[in-house]
Amino acid sequence: MNWRNMALRVLTLWWWLTRPCTVGVRGLVQNDQGEILLVRHSYGNRRWFLPGGGHRGNESPEQALVREMREETGLEVAITGLVGVYFYSGAYKRDHIYIFACKPIGGEVKLMGGEIEAIRWAAPEALPSPMMRGMDRILADWRRGVAGYGLLEG
Repeated sequence: MNWRNMALRVLTLWWWLTRPCTVGVRGLVQNDQGEILLVRHSYGNRRWFLPGGGHRGNESPEQALVREMREETGLEVAITGLVGVYFYSGAYKRDHIYIFACKPIGGEVKLMGGEIEAIRWAAPEALPSPMMRGMDRILADWRRGVAGYGLLEG
């Protein structure tokens, strides 16, 4: 093994050991027919997800969600409540995800290009497969109307 490969392995290990907490946001958007909006990325495991993305340091989670919804789906949304804050260890060591209930208030659902390869509305009881890890837990908390928290398990 040459020194560059060794250095890369050491840096990768250091990054995983010291990675700070990341904050993500997702929106559970429901239309007038009771369907929820889902997206599928063009990379990674290509599971269906609630739309959303990363939080920037200069914005609140709510502001991040409104921005991400516009960027990923073309929709303007109003946040109607907090579904929950969950810990997810599948992508990063310490990934926290805020999930907000939303309603569309403008814009039009469309593929915005880039990282999203598919977008669709689906009835909560007839979701496409494969879905993001923990979707059953998120939907259960949403239906109960009580903010959930904890580890998302798939």
